[in-house]
Amino acid sequence: MNRSSQLSNSVSHCLPAANGAEPAWCFARVLEQLDDALIVADILAASIIFCNQAAKDILATLGLETGYRPLIDFLAARNIRFAAETTEGGPHTLIHNDRIIEVSALRLGDVNICLKIRDITEKKRLESLAQTVNTMDNLGFIFSGIRHEIGNPLNSIKMTNSVLRKNLDRFSREDISRYVDRTTSEISRMEYLLKSLKNFSMYEKADCAPHDLRDFLETHLGLIEPDLEKKSIAVSCRYPESNCAVLIDPRALHQAILNIITNAADAVAGQSDARIDISTCANGRLAWIRIDDNGCGMTPEQLEMLFQPFHTSKPHGNGLGLVITQKLLTVMHATLEIQSNPGRGTTARIGLPLAEPADKRQP
Repeated sequence: MNRSSQLSNSVSHCLPAANGAEPAWCFARVLEQLDDALIVADILAASIIFCNQAAKDILATLGLETGYRPLIDFLAARNIRFAAETTEGGPHTLIHNDRIIEVSALRLGDVNICLKIRDITEKKRLESLAQTVNTMDNLGFIFSGIRHEIGNPLNSIKMTNSVLRKNLDRFSREDISRYVDRTTSEISRMEYLLKSLKNFSMYEKADCAPHDLRDFLETHLGLIEPDLEKKSIAVSCRYPESNCAVLIDPRALHQAILNIITNAADAVAGQSDARIDISTCANGRLAWIRIDDNGCGMTPEQLEMLFQPFHTSKPHGNGLGLVITQKLLTVMHATLEIQSNPGRGTTARIGLPLAEPADKRQP
């Protein structure tokens, strides 16, 4: 008996019933009750071994017959192909007749493939609505912050100029100079905010390509180490033990790491043993950059507000640094994790997608 026959028999085999009652639930009956569409196919025999009711319903929605060839041709026309050596594929998302369909594949045995097919149209619609609501809430919060950040220096400039105008005939040259300096300082605050907003809008689309992680870090640290040394901050870096290529936009990653290290430098300022440690490792499909500092750390309340625009504990900050950092990493499909304890320092972990070896890249 071949593997396909064994699988077919195992799918249809029922468990024995107790006391001669009606046959108990069998594996096939369990699969039939699932909301997800499941199809088991024999790649070599080009046949469908199992197809539950949910799968038949979705195939009918797609206008397909319940057969191996119509299904495979339909997926192949959308660049979704499965071979006998496929171990796992997907999820792939496709759009057909205004429906959004998700297809995943898992190898069963030597030649069998299990396809899980889901109609995620409603799920995506609800996610889009939730994202829209969240975007509008964030926009309201951001505009409120901008109004506050620009409104304060504008009011200060207005009051300063009003006082200066009323006292031009009485003020000394030194008094006038002091008021002008105050106005210039407030203008600089607004320029700083506008520069931060410009950084936020940069790299809307990342220009990602494979880069050696060690080469990137050596170049990056070479640019920032002199400034850290002037602040008496010791820096150490443990590079990857072997070649490690990551898929990144070097400009965006440079800015993201610079923002994190700047925060770390602020946190350790004034300490006699100020230190920032950088280490790397690869795990699964990601390469990780870990940045540790022995600074003041953060409370749980501060961590909770960490990525909230315009929320900052720094006297001269605007609360956009980590918001920009998170966006720069997101456009590269990278992740950012931050852990901190008051008085014990902070750890930031950046997860970067590993680049595929050159011999495995598609032309």
